[in-house]
Amino acid sequence: MLQVANAHMSRQGMPLAGLFEWHFISQNGLPVRASNGLELAMRPLPKNHYYDLVFIPSLHYRGWQPFQRFLESQAVVRDWLIGQWSHGAWLCANCTGTFLLADTGLLDNKMATTTWWLEGHFRERFPQVNLQMRPLVTESERLVCGGAHATFLLQAVHVLNKFAGKAIAMQCARSMLIDLTQTTQTPLQPLIADKTHNDPLIQRAQKWLEEHLAEQVRMTDLAQKLAVSERTLIRRFNKVLEQSPLTYLQNLRIDTARALLEAGDLSTERIAQYVGYNDISSFSRLFRERVGFTPGTYRARFQLPRAD
Repeated sequence: MLQVANAHMSRQGMPLAGLFEWHFISQNGLPVRASNGLELAMRPLPKNHYYDLVFIPSLHYRGWQPFQRFLESQAVVRDWLIGQWSHGAWLCANCTGTFLLADTGLLDNKMATTTWWLEGHFRERFPQVNLQMRPLVTESERLVCGGAHATFLLQAVHVLNKFAGKAIAMQCARSMLIDLTQTTQTPLQPLIADKTHNDPLIQRAQKWLEEHLAEQVRMTDLAQKLAVSERTLIRRFNKVLEQSPLTYLQNLRIDTARALLEAGDLSTERIAQYVGYNDISSFSRLFRERVGFTPGTYRARFQLPRAD
């Protein structure tokens, strides 16, 4: 992105001193091997050099426990990041990199976002951060956060707007075909998070709801089938999945409808019936409330291309 920006600025007569320059840096300056095997040459963390912008990339995730151990080993980097920000640098991070930024404490009491699939861990580790999962990119006091990995493109446009102006930022976005109309994560986030648990009652309830998706389900009937009280069922759902059984069922239905809209040509009416809604207006209203688009708009935007 910075190379493209430099190309546009050079064509417009920007002197060499006004172009972007960047360094790849690591704690010890030794080469770093990325998860895909590519080896990157690095510079050590400079002690007396301050950047205009520091970008923390998304970090390879091998599981929550190894990731926590990695974060706990980054004290030197955290202190360096705090020093950079204190001297006026912008700090940007996306996806798993937002955890390293949040570990500095700089995001406390500020708005931030992160990747949707680690939202629970982020909230638990950083309760002082004002985490917002709707926006793709957030900015607060020179701290810019992005959601899942691909948001680095939108972050780059955001930063270019700050450092090079709107015209250059827009030229770069057009050159690289970056969709600037997508500003929220909501349409892309699954409503049913993949939350692992060992509660046999909730596992049975989830399986039953999946198998009876299109039926008119009453929670009292579900509780009877599981041989528990409705109150116990609701309490266990809220404890394990942090939502009520009814909300879970609605989210399950909407996620199923999204998959059908993306992959097939069934009418909205047929899809609504397939996931248990005979009233198309109620289905459309709930879909828009949960996803942010009407079913028709969602299909037009996210339907998978046909493989001819």
